[in-house]
Amino acid sequence: MKRLSFIVILCFLLSGLLVLPGCGKVQGQKGEAGENDKTAGSAMNSLLVYCGAGLKKPVEEIGAAYQAKTGIKVTYTFGGSAQLSSQILLTRQGDVYLPGDIAELKPLKEKKLVVWEKNIVYHIPVLAVPRGNPAGIQKLADLGRPGVKVALGDPQANPIGKVADRLLQESGLLEKVDKNVVVRTPTANELIVYLTTKQVDAAIVWEENCQGAKGEVELIPVPELKDYIKTVPVAVLGCSKKKEQARKLAEFMASPSAYKIWAKWGYKPVNQ
Repeated sequence: MKRLSFIVILCFLLSGLLVLPGCGKVQGQKGEAGENDKTAGSAMNSLLVYCGAGLKKPVEEIGAAYQAKTGIKVTYTFGGSAQLSSQILLTRQGDVYLPGDIAELKPLKEKKLVVWEKNIVYHIPVLAVPRGNPAGIQKLADLGRPGVKVALGDPQANPIGKVADRLLQESGLLEKVDKNVVVRTPTANELIVYLTTKQVDAAIVWEENCQGAKGEVELIPVPELKDYIKTVPVAVLGCSKKKEQARKLAEFMASPSAYKIWAKWGYKPVNQ
């Protein structure tokens, strides 16, 4: 009888030990859920912006100002506008989009992925050369001279490449100049690198991108380029799960305080 009582007590104690780890596990599960809630809260308090690489510097500064004002974190994906449009179409993720040309919104609009948009600044194309103009470039036709090394944007990847090809085609110079093209860059910013390192003699670039390379590049007046100015929009994406927050950020990018930052980087607002 005593032996039976001992066995019963022993079983009871063992069952208690088995329950204790279970209790610990339940507490751990609560902790994990709390961490998940925290992560979800952080995700809801952030916005993803797709942005043409040529717009990187002003957009990052505007995003930092918005974050300081609202506490909402702004994250970015930079690249060529065509690449970004394809990424948005494929992933159906993100909140705000700033391509280098309003035309880049067309494929997204066709899929109803743009729910709000506003034109904010101009992209102004220019003919630029390295400091000192080593090849003596004076006009657009000089890009076709033998021995001149030219850098252009990739027309399949960015608006500045499309602008350059269209300009040269309509000027009857594309075939000649194309023979002198040594690089087609996927982003507008890379054209400035080729100029400042004097790897090329000339490039058709956005005027605003030359702002950060003052003293390293020179601009050659080309009257024809005034007909190829592009408009940069900001758009709220239809795939955004935070459309109200996204629109507030987009509107901030077209606010007076944001326009001061755009101007600092050489951009001209559409409302002037």
